[in-house]
Amino acid sequence: MKGIVRDPSSPLGAAVVDLPDPPDPGLVEVLVRMRLAPINPADRLVIAGRYAPPEGLPDVIGAEGMGIVEAIGGNVSALTPGMRVILLSRGNWSEWRCVPAADLIVVPDALPDAQAAILRINPATAAHLLDRLALSCGDWLIQNAAGSSVAGWVRRLAARRGVRTINVVRGTTPAASSEIFLNDGDDLADRVLEMAKSQPVGALDAVAGTATGRLAQCLAATGALLVYGHLSGEPCSIPSTLLTTKSLNVRGFTLRTAEAAEDPLRRARRYEELGALAEQEPEPIAGIYPFDQLETALAAAANKPGGRVLLSA
Repeated sequence: MKGIVRDPSSPLGAAVVDLPDPPDPGLVEVLVRMRLAPINPADRLVIAGRYAPPEGLPDVIGAEGMGIVEAIGGNVSALTPGMRVILLSRGNWSEWRCVPAADLIVVPDALPDAQAAILRINPATAAHLLDRLALSCGDWLIQNAAGSSVAGWVRRLAARRGVRTINVVRGTTPAASSEIFLNDGDDLADRVLEMAKSQPVGALDAVAGTATGRLAQCLAATGALLVYGHLSGEPCSIPSTLLTTKSLNVRGFTLRTAEAAEDPLRRARRYEELGALAEQEPEPIAGIYPFDQLETALAAAANKPGGRVLLSA
């Protein structure tokens, strides 16, 4: 079978290779024929050697993806061949996966394949981040990397909870939006207070580096800041005086750790709820490329298109 692995010797940092065929599923395993796998920012960081190596088959990339159940183990009862599933484990840039049944989420019937393929990480991350901030109706939340898919989901889910968002971007802000969008900069805290007339009590940081400190500066006393990404590639930098004078609560977040502690029934319900929202308001898809067009697909994803880029197994 074909798969895409990290390859530092390649100009792309990744290569399409022949992998061993998957084994027959064990008693509690499921054989999945992969259909679509997005190019997630985390995948690009893996290719660049700036992110934790993938799990599963050596060096196989792909943080998320969806496929079709082809065969099940003797003790698997909740899944049947033909079902569409989302994979919770990494290594999805491959034609086949053989995984534990517990690592699969059934795709809602009405959800298109492409929307199912991109449901795994960004929507779930946004939902967990909001849960951890535990904000009340009327509270303000500030987030950077506001043009990302995660940030878009944060806005959607926050609005349903009555939480207001301030969205920090680099470059051009949206011309027309009911949300507050601000360019990042050293005077960010002053502009936040001017626009919102109140200091946010929660912050979400996907950038790290000095951007973390600028978000922290915007927070009210005892505010919470969650770091869930490191797009800058730099260590988080927060002046110690901010921590001591404001008693800020700064924590890290990883989706896989959060989901590992989550009740499986609650996790399944969460994906049902997110799937229903994705069906109502689908995310734009910028392109779908077969494995043999990997270079084109990676270039499209790097150019920050107005939508997600996916690979077709």
